Order: sequence, then C-alpha cells, then structure tokens
Amino acid sequence: MKKYYFILILLSLIALWPFFKQGFFESHDGEWMVIRFSAFHQTLAAGQFPVRFVDRLNNNYGYPVLNFLYPLPFYLAEIPKIAGFGFVDSIKIVFAVSTVFSVVGMYWALSHRFSKYAALAGSLIYLFIPYRFVDLYVRGSLGENVAFAMAPVILGGIFKLTKDRNEFLAILSVSIALLVMSHNVLAIIFIPLFFLLSVILIKKDIFKITAAFLVGLFVSSFFWLPAFYDLHFVKLSQINVSNVSDHLSSAKRLIFPSWGLGQPPQQENGLSTQFGLISLAVFIASTFSFLISKRDKIIGTLIVVYIAIFFLITNYSAAFWRIPHVDIIQFPWRLLSLIVLISALLAAYVVDSVKNKKLVASLIIAIGIISTIIYTKPSNFVDRSEGFYSTNEDTTTVRYEYLPLWVEEKPEIRANRKIEIEGNGEIISSEIKAANYKAEINAQEEVKIIVNTIYFPGWKASIDDENVNINYRDNPNGLMSFKLPEGSHKVIIKYGK
Repeated sequence: MKKYYFILILLSLIALWPFFKQGFFESHDGEWMVIRFSAFHQTLAAGQFPVRFVDRLNNNYGYPVLNFLYPLPFYLAEIPKIAGFGFVDSIKIVFAVSTVFSVVGMYWALSHRFSKYAALAGSLIYLFIPYRFVDLYVRGSLGENVAFAMAPVILGGIFKLTKDRNEFLAILSVSIALLVMSHNVLAIIFIPLFFLLSVILIKKDIFKITAAFLVGLFVSSFFWLPAFYDLHFVKLSQINVSNVSDHLSSAKRLIFPSWGLGQPPQQENGLSTQFGLISLAVFIASTFSFLISKRDKIIGTLIVVYIAIFFLITNYSAAFWRIPHVDIIQFPWRLLSLIVLISALLAAYVVDSVKNKKLVASLIIAIGIISTIIYTKPSNFVDRSEGFYSTNEDTTTVRYEYLPLWVEEKPEIRANRKIEIEGNGEIISSEIKAANYKAEINAQEEVKIIVNTIYFPGWKASIDDENVNINYRDNPNGLMSFKLPEGSHKVIIKYGK
C-alpha cells in the first residue's frame, strides 16, 4: 500500500514542476490570488475574523470580495505564511499540496469500493486529465484546486458509510462544509451528484445521509448565507460577469485535443474545453461494459451525467442556459470539473471489469500521463517582488462586480488620507489598521468626517463610544461620512460582521 502512495505523490510532483521554479507564472487568476491573499493576511492580522472586507483593494477604498468568494484557500495559505514563507510561495504551496492531496485522497476513496489497481488508475486520472491542467496553468484557479482536494474526502466518506461506518457521518458533514468554503460554484456543481450517489448507495440510511449533508451546509452557513443575502447590495445582482454563449463549445472542441491560453473557448487560442482522450476512452469502455454485464446503478448514473454534461457545454444547449438562474456557474465549461470526478470513477470501474487489472490500469495511467503531461507548461514565468503583490490595490475581479450598488462612480484616484475633515477641525492623532480606524479629533465647530472607504453593511462608526449613523449616499463614490460635534472626541470606524 505504501508504495502506491509513493508513486502517487511522485507522479503528482512531476506534474507540478512549474511550482518549484523561482517566482510565479502568468495565468488568468493566479497572481490575483496572491494579491488577494496579501490583502486577506493584512486584514486578518488587524483582527478581522472572519475576513470579509479588505480595505486595501479598490485603490485603497476597500472591497467586500471575501464576503462573496471562497475563503478556505486563504486560511490554508496562512499556515505557510506563519511558517515564514512569502505571499507567492504560500499560494504556490496551497496549489501544490492540495493537488497532491487530491490524488492521494482519491486513491483512499476509491480503494474502499474498487481494487488497488483500479484505485491507482482512477486516482491518477483524477489529475492527469486536461481540465486539471487548465485550472493549474491556464486559469490559475486556487479555489477550484482546493475543491478538487475536498471532493475525494466526501466520496470516501460515502463509500465508508456503505459499510455501516457511521463515524464517517461527521467526516462527511465537515468535508461538505470545507467544499463549500473552497469554491462556492464547484460546491453547487458537486453536492447534488454526491447526494444522488449517496441515495443510490445507502437507501436504508437516507435520513442520516440527508442530515449529514444539511449539517455540512449549516456549518458553512457563516460564509454562504451572508454571501447569498448580500448579493442584492452589489453590482453582481445587476450585471453578468460573462456571456454564457461565449463560453459554449463545438462538439469537436470537446472531443479532439486542443490547447489555448485565452479565455472564451470560441476565440483563437481560447481556453481548452476538451474532455481528454483518456476520459473519452474510459467513458466508451465503461458504457460498453455496463451494457453487456450486470448493470451497476452508480455507473449508469455517471454515464447519464457524463452525456448530459457533454450536451450542456456544446452550442446546442444555448436555450437551456437562458433559463433564469442556471447561469449561476458563470461558465458552462466549469462542468468539466464533474467530468474529472466521473472519469476517475469510470476508470476504476473499467479496470475492475477485466481480468488483467494490472495491465489495463497501466494502460490507462500511461495514456493519461502521456496525453496531458505536455500541458504542464505555463505561458510565461515571472519573478516579481513581494512588494508588487502586498501593495497592489486592484479589485482582483473582472468587472468590479462586488462594488456596492450605491457606488455610482468607482473611485480612481487614491486618497492621501483615510480620514479627512470638512470644516474647522484637526486630527490630533490617528491609528489606521486594515478596516479599523481610530482618531482623536479636535473640532472648533460641527464638522463633517469623510472616511475614504466605500460603505458596505457591517461598517460602524462611533464618537466617544456612542454609535452614530453613517451617510454614504451623499457622494457618487459611496464613501462614508458622518457629523462630528464641536469639541475633542475619540472616533472609531470599524468593520465587523
């Protein structure tokens, strides 16, 4: 057993070789993740927990991005950061460790239902499949990569429960909560399939299974509930981050190998939406085996879902994506994440469907590695200083979609001071920390205090420990302000939610 874990770790590390080079590499989101993490770290160090509003981003006017987007990868990145690594290396470590864990975790999960050779093949296909390398080297999607690490724990928990190991109910709940915090959208994609598999496999304990899923959602509700409720405060409720039709593909692009570093798959050099040669091979083989032998309900379900996903990513499904709210996943090709999971399961099933398991497992692994290892080359390596990331004030989102609706004009010019006075008064002393400002102010008359941070629910202001109302609709930038009476006062403006 130990030698298999060694093989899994070694092959995973080979696929991750770019993460061991100095600096980082360019991708759609990778460097944004470093910038976002540096702002997250500064805010967490200033005492905000959980981190929701980071005031360094958006030209130092603040941005509630972490109220809406997956927090777990950044909490995990705090571990290497505390150990002394920089922001870039901390993010790279989370990428690398979660990738290795995903493979090892999938082997653990599959070994509870399939043979050791089947589990070995399935776990390696879980990594050596095109979409995983799209996530790592083209998109730089940290959240999705961590979600891929959480999924095998859920799957393994389900398989354990089929053997009446009820202690895994708690593990199932915790892993579901961690999946939600890893990536909101992938949780929406994965959880229904996991629940369906649970219902098929564990009919007699359907109440316990349902309770475990609900507990997982409850545990993570500190994140997803405010994120869901607060959507009506931000521009995302009124705009589309992407045009779904731009991200549909031809059937040809799903079948034949291709590679691109752009974004919409339809454009030249666009993002690859291929299922992968090995994925298509195990799908065909498992379908054939399913039809001629004893029909496994789990495999039948996976085959149907596989076919449905193929259709939903093609241009033929355009009418479906016009149904209200189904475009919550933003990009139809995100369904390839399910293809990754299903392909791992089908690969294991194919191996166990034949007599010579070792030979077939070796062939699947070889084809998987040979057909995808060429995709481990990023577009370009860069070696920027830590200061580039730790002082960068971008929003780290595409269309500033998490700006509050009352921000009519995005503030572009960085303010020299966080707190300003309009009227006859002076700031005697001040202490400015991330999302936590304190000042001693002497006013010769009633003055207006202007805080150069956009307002978002959760901000509070107090004068001499007495809360005061914040005005944020008297300016097009949505900045906070309030009246300060004559005299010397202690002013505190703090975010907490």
